[in-house]
Amino acid sequence: MKIYVARHGETSYNAQDRVCGATDIPLTPKGLEQAKELAEEVANHPDISLMVVSPLLRAQQTAQAVLDRCPMEKRTDVRIREQDYGYFEGRERMEPEFRVARKQFAKPCPQGESLFQMAQRIYNFLDELIQEAPAEEVLLVAHGSAARVLRSYFVPMSNEEYANFYQNNCALEMYETDKGHTFP
Repeated sequence: MKIYVARHGETSYNAQDRVCGATDIPLTPKGLEQAKELAEEVANHPDISLMVVSPLLRAQQTAQAVLDRCPMEKRTDVRIREQDYGYFEGRERMEPEFRVARKQFAKPCPQGESLFQMAQRIYNFLDELIQEAPAEEVLLVAHGSAARVLRSYFVPMSNEEYANFYQNNCALEMYETDKGHTFP
């Protein structure tokens, strides 16, 4: 099974370097163009027959651009939504408080969720998806931190590698599985 992971297109918070998380905002005009470019890239993978999308608007808009170019079955799954950063939503990403909070894997952000909570729901989703194997090739449309967790499921990463992994807006990554085992 091949699992492709795409991050949504640019939002105003991305452009302003603000924490977006669970805040439900639309794509910018640039983000809509990025989504169309992603659709062209996905068209090069005609065996993708299922798309699973975060319920947040920016992911849904990105998915719609892909569907407009590449018709396939679409499902929405809340488990691949972005981490809820609570108090930090909308704040600058470089604020010292947020930079410290991001490194607290087990401690939830104030009024939000922890990285471990997000990882648990995403890992559970992937376990189920791979066991169910609803398609040979699946596209997931998710978010930056979710993409980092998704990668960590497939690729052994040190804490430093995990912290430094960044998936650009509308970038496409591919991972393969074989009978329940994952390979980078």
